[in-house]
Amino acid sequence: KMSHNSSYFHKPENALRRAQELTSINQPSAALTLLHDVLSSRRHKTWSPTYEQIMITYLNLCLNLNKSREAKDGLHQYRNLSQSQAPGSLENVIRYLIDAAEKKCR
Repeated sequence: KMSHNSSYFHKPENALRRAQELTSINQPSAALTLLHDVLSSRRHKTWSPTYEQIMITYLNLCLNLNKSREAKDGLHQYRNLSQSQAPGSLENVIRYLIDAAEKKCR
């Protein structure tokens, strides 16, 4: 199921910018949905560093909204996207998540 969001954002940079705007106007759930659409979209198949930024933004939203299932799903999507082209990026993202989650638990 694709929401109407994904058709607007052929470029991941635009989606990231929009998600940051949504977060800044206190709409984190909308930002999360948007980034989830981007991560799960079949259209985007070429990894770029922007996707790592998207993933970190996405995981921050998941942590702040206590959405562990979405975090796990996003990581699966990201693994599929990054594993052949940027395996080190998945490791960065997982390390980031562990650090951020530990900070949140303190």
